[in-house]
Amino acid sequence: MANNNNQYQRPDFHRSNSAQQPPAEIKALPLPEDYVDAAEAVMQRLAEDRRNAITTSKIRNLLSLVSDIYNAENLRNDTKLLPESVNALTMMRIRVVYEAGREQKVKTFVREAKLLEYIKGIGTDREKLIAFAHYMEALVAYHRYLIGGREG
Repeated sequence: MANNNNQYQRPDFHRSNSAQQPPAEIKALPLPEDYVDAAEAVMQRLAEDRRNAITTSKIRNLLSLVSDIYNAENLRNDTKLLPESVNALTMMRIRVVYEAGREQKVKTFVREAKLLEYIKGIGTDREKLIAFAHYMEALVAYHRYLIGGREG
């Protein structure tokens, strides 16, 4: 009797996707010293195609994630972040990845702005976190200036 179990076997879905390259590992990057100019350049690129621009509410939600951590760290003098802030930064990274996975416009923004790379680059350094928070504020400001508010 011939083995006809092949008709009942699960197809190999991995084979058809093997030609696709997995996403590159996200490597930690230091925030550039001229982060305001970098924020302007990011928003200039995104403003060229407004149909693919992140909405004001989405970018402000991302800013609020770092603002909470910034508020906890801003008045301190220690060089290292509080353990709670390190945890919150990790949770922010997870939230950014989730939001980027949900919506292509957010993913484009996250990639262009190098948010994940810069978040990883903060580590436990308080000054780097403060600079990153200012970078996010600059992104929001240039978004408002170049793209505008209340998109439809």
